[in-house]
Amino acid sequence: GCLLHYISKPLVICRGDNDSFEKKGKARRILIDFIAYLKLANDFYSKNISLKRAFENVLLKERPWLYTTLAMACYGNSDEKRDLSEFYAKLGCNKNMINTVLRFGKLAYAVKNITVLKNFTKRIIK
Repeated sequence: GCLLHYISKPLVICRGDNDSFEKKGKARRILIDFIAYLKLANDFYSKNISLKRAFENVLLKERPWLYTTLAMACYGNSDEKRDLSEFYAKLGCNKNMINTVLRFGKLAYAVKNITVLKNFTKRIIK
């Protein structure tokens, strides 16, 4: 038999097909976290919704929607952006908000360095 314990902190996930940014880029690296966490959530907790949701919340803490979406807006292609939007929707995030942030594209990169906007954004997501 096997005993499985819930751990509320993220674990290192093997990124077997992409362990560097060289081949497929930063956006793909972000998506690998979602692919792995959601697969584990479905494989281990599909019969216990409350445990599954708690496990998914670890991913939401590890990959906050706003900062991750801004990164994807800067680095992702249209398919990667769509995938991220779908993953966050599965986690209960507002898909319209995600898609709005993704539409800013390269502007997001410039905005991230403006202190006033950073402080405003922090207040919104709390």
